[in-house]
Amino acid sequence: MAIGIEWVSPLDEAQLAALQKVYDETSQIKEFLPQHSPVQVFTIQHAAQFGPSVGGPQPQPQVVLPPQFVSQAAGFDLRRMEPSGTTSWVTSIRPEFLSCNCSVYDRWKNVSLKALSILRPFVNAALSAGAQISAIGLQYQDAFRLLDGVSPEVSKELFRQDCAWLPGHVFDEPSFWHCHQGWFSKGPDGRRLLNNVTTDISNINDICFARIGGQHRIFSTSFDTTTTLKINASDIDRILECLHDENKKVINGMLSDGALEAIGCSVGGA
Repeated sequence: MAIGIEWVSPLDEAQLAALQKVYDETSQIKEFLPQHSPVQVFTIQHAAQFGPSVGGPQPQPQVVLPPQFVSQAAGFDLRRMEPSGTTSWVTSIRPEFLSCNCSVYDRWKNVSLKALSILRPFVNAALSAGAQISAIGLQYQDAFRLLDGVSPEVSKELFRQDCAWLPGHVFDEPSFWHCHQGWFSKGPDGRRLLNNVTTDISNINDICFARIGGQHRIFSTSFDTTTTLKINASDIDRILECLHDENKKVINGMLSDGALEAIGCSVGGA
């Protein structure tokens, strides 16, 4: 699961420095995400070129100076490593966005509270420094290992055949299949909400998997895009709950009761 917050305009160096200061001065975040990795970008600046002078007595030879490579700060990554060597949490600060990724998901209530405790100080600092939120997104992926391989019977056991988000023919496919779709719905206060869902049965390193990946994003605009609806820090909790509800709606409507039970969910559950 990942939560992302996008900015209307990229953060400048002063705003990024303000977010760096949050990390330096917030012991709870430093203790939970102790691995800090600065990110640098390189830009090419072309030097001026001098050609023949117009109207001069003598043509001047053209001089082309080599381009200069300029490095500048582009944010940083924060990681929590487990004793096994795997990464369980990653928070990324970039000029365009702020994100928090968790790969040890158990329950929405637990993970969302932890993610928000990490994100909120950075969001508050960015907003205080003049940034504005353009969108908030929730991304997730559920994967099922298919021990019996791919077959119509497996598809019918895993997914609801009357599912509104899967075409009927996939339940008769004897091999791998893929379905990608997107649609807009209304979020809190009539905001525009984009839903993208990708479902597939595929072979990954000679192992059959069924996967559902989704991204739900609410924008700082009305559903018809005619009105700007500013997103404040106080709106984040309600927006994330809405995105989670969209997630549940798809998962509960797509997976069979048996599959929902296998992942610890029930119809209408978290």
